[in-house]
Amino acid sequence: MSSPPPSLPASDASALRSWLLAAKSAVDKRGVDADALLREVGLDLSTLSDPMARYPAHLGLAFWQKALQATGEELLGVDVALQFLPLNFTALGYALMASENLAQMYLRLARYAHVVTDAADVRFHLEEGVGRITITGDQALLRAANAATVWSIFDYAMLTLVRGSRMLYGRDFVPLELRLQRQRPKDHARFEKVFRCTPIYGCEDNALLVDHTTLHKPLSFANLEVVKASEEAMDRYRSHWPDRGLPQQLAAVLKEMLPSGEPRQDDVAPRLAMTLRTLQRRLAELGTNYRDVLNQTRHQLALDYLAAAQYSVGEISFLLGFSEVSAFTRAFRRWTGTSPSTWRQAVAPTRPPHAH
Repeated sequence: MSSPPPSLPASDASALRSWLLAAKSAVDKRGVDADALLREVGLDLSTLSDPMARYPAHLGLAFWQKALQATGEELLGVDVALQFLPLNFTALGYALMASENLAQMYLRLARYAHVVTDAADVRFHLEEGVGRITITGDQALLRAANAATVWSIFDYAMLTLVRGSRMLYGRDFVPLELRLQRQRPKDHARFEKVFRCTPIYGCEDNALLVDHTTLHKPLSFANLEVVKASEEAMDRYRSHWPDRGLPQQLAAVLKEMLPSGEPRQDDVAPRLAMTLRTLQRRLAELGTNYRDVLNQTRHQLALDYLAAAQYSVGEISFLLGFSEVSAFTRAFRRWTGTSPSTWRQAVAPTRPPHAH
């Protein structure tokens, strides 16, 4: 396999081959030899017959950049999203399609998005009853790509999110807002027709906002047995990853150490077989730091624990390493704009109340 183009940095991030199949199909339909472009960046799909096979994310980014240049199609990300089906997400697709409501679907997507690719983060927040789903990319990976490539990738990600929501909810799904970092495309008429809404362009992030009623409408294909089996399959898959990115490795260590109190960096570094200085340097190279990973880990675990309805708020506070419940509540308000109890009641209103 050839080395990645020098303009795109090597990265620990990876992605499932299923995404690449959708991208290849879209490029081929534009009359461009996608296999030739894949070979140019060092990828050969014929060697990836396992649907759970992964490829380096920086090579996928290099392919996308070449595909944009070869097709001359500004809205290539839209083409890719239209080729994509939920089952391209393998077990995650089953879990999403069998969710009880959109709120639960978004929560599962946020929890398991790294199964599809750890080059992106999906966050789900409730702000005054409104659901906000935000997708961000690996900044160390994206900063070397041009704006057109980055915008195109998020066109794909956000349209996939909107289409998935519409598949579950029904054709009348309409978000409160669709916020995009990109500038308005030249062919904005086609762009907005596919999304079935007019995005707000030039935003600080890429986010979908959904109202409370839409979030919690019961879905006709809900099947908790399918959800459980799919989540168990994804948990097994994640547990066997031989080489996870440093932030994911750090998050796993933090999850183990948090019940004993907030871990110190110099206690965590040896668990990762590196010095404190090396840990700080490698995180900085990835565009993050220890405090950010700690907060993100606590935030995601808090959402998981609250949605599971297994622990009280006090127990969750302990599991996340907070000395007092009030400290956890303040942190949770910073993350979501609401209290843990209110968030739990909003995201899972049909579940019996848990003792607080």
